[in-house]
Amino acid sequence: MATPANVIQVPKPAPGSFNKNRPAGKLLTSQTRHIREALIKHLEEVARVLAIDIRSLSTEGEVSDYVRQATAILHPHGVKHQVK
Repeated sequence: MATPANVIQVPKPAPGSFNKNRPAGKLLTSQTRHIREALIKHLEEVARVLAIDIRSLSTEGEVSDYVRQATAILHPHGVKHQVK
């Protein structure tokens, strides 16, 4: 939950500042490339988890491991780092 100390007020954009028909500028193009690169980095781990046949999971430990792997992909900031 946000507290007053960490809330950043963002003003609403001016009317007409977004034009869906305007050509994308260099900043938007760069941000799009960055997002794509970030998604590609997760492609292998998503494919690895999706390759698991969930019908083959028969123990609580196997299901727990599957859920842990999937949750780590969906919510990477919630992953607790394990000490090895």
